[in-house]
Amino acid sequence: MSEGVIPGRYAMALYKYVSDKGLSSKLYEIAKEVERAYAATPELRKTLINPVVSASDKISIMNTLVGDKTDKCYQNFVQFVIENKREEYMREIFLKYSQLYRKKNNISLVEVTTAVELDKETLDKINVLISNRTTGEVETEYKIDPSIIGGFIIKIDSQQLDSSIDRELKNMRLKLVNSSKI
Repeated sequence: MSEGVIPGRYAMALYKYVSDKGLSSKLYEIAKEVERAYAATPELRKTLINPVVSASDKISIMNTLVGDKTDKCYQNFVQFVIENKREEYMREIFLKYSQLYRKKNNISLVEVTTAVELDKETLDKINVLISNRTTGEVETEYKIDPSIIGGFIIKIDSQQLDSSIDRELKNMRLKLVNSSKI
């Protein structure tokens, strides 16, 4: 079975399970917490797939990740995944769950990257522009990346608008290289 299929099936099963119980939004918040933990701790995946670490320890680790946000449905699901030896897919399962939840609830995921931190007024203007271009709810994440030099990069779901100075410099470099070949 393909690696993309397994997380997708588990995520779909989780979504149906928690939707029946009216807990899909709570699990969505937990899924975001799991993703934050994976992003902050790269060793987490290695620990979960380590055969020396017991299943009960793996379950305990996953429950600790979400702290007081934990839920019995989440705990049961984590136990189910680990007992079925699918812990290597844990991150992907929760990422797929988040994607599925956003799709079912018409939520656009927006990522705004700038070279410097923006003031509240500018952020509010960006939020208005994004809201005018999307339908449904918008979840916005702001990142600072000095390597883009200036400007901004906005990703809305799978679309990207790159108006960074770094991108412009790369485009000029390509034009210069191509013109010198003539």
